[in-house]
Amino acid sequence: MSRVLFLVKYIVKDPDCNRFSLNFTHNSKSIIISIAIIYDRSYNNSMTRPKSIDTVNTRVRLLEVGLSLFAKKGYHGTGIKEIVDTAHVPKGSFYNYFTSKEEFGIEIARWHMADFWEKWHSIMDANSSNPLQGLKDCFEVMLDRHFDCAVNTFSVAAHIAAEICESSSDGRFAMKVLIETMRDNLAEYIRKAQELDLARRDVDAKDLASLFWDTWTGSILRMKMENRVDALTQCVTIFFDRFLKQ
Repeated sequence: MSRVLFLVKYIVKDPDCNRFSLNFTHNSKSIIISIAIIYDRSYNNSMTRPKSIDTVNTRVRLLEVGLSLFAKKGYHGTGIKEIVDTAHVPKGSFYNYFTSKEEFGIEIARWHMADFWEKWHSIMDANSSNPLQGLKDCFEVMLDRHFDCAVNTFSVAAHIAAEICESSSDGRFAMKVLIETMRDNLAEYIRKAQELDLARRDVDAKDLASLFWDTWTGSILRMKMENRVDALTQCVTIFFDRFLKQ
């Protein structure tokens, strides 16, 4: 194994930035290498100042209160002052966690959907041999939670999406991502059911997922108008017991 010996003649630091120049000599030739040092301040701050339990609890408390108030009064019908007063959090502290009410609404939808996906995967794992039944069980669990709760929060993500998307391009993009994730997951399990000859194959799984989602969201609107969940129950029963069957 041959070795090459470099002689470092000197090191020069650029005074205007975090950059060093190393001057090497090899075979009577001068070689200059410039090295930039980059600090990731966000990583450094997260390492030196970990989130305290109180910080996490305050953020969660704001999300919980916001979810409940948005479900009762809607996104536009709820103000930040009402949120912080109900959560017993100083108004100034709200902006330590969220830059605006719009960001807060988007985070509530994401947080709520994360809770849904946790339950979703648990149910689907228990029904791995019958993906179609698993999907039906997922939506029936959502309906059961509606009956058990004094405040209807299971469809709040759809409500927030409808309100935020009217006035915000950033909100539309964020909600579009959430909805596409839902449809992609639906399509994945419908496709598995098709492969197991449990679901019809004459329509692409992605198209079936889009059709169900559009029917579901339309049923949510009807539920709000009639103040009952009959439309949603009918949507789930007809789609999974009749329309999707092979």
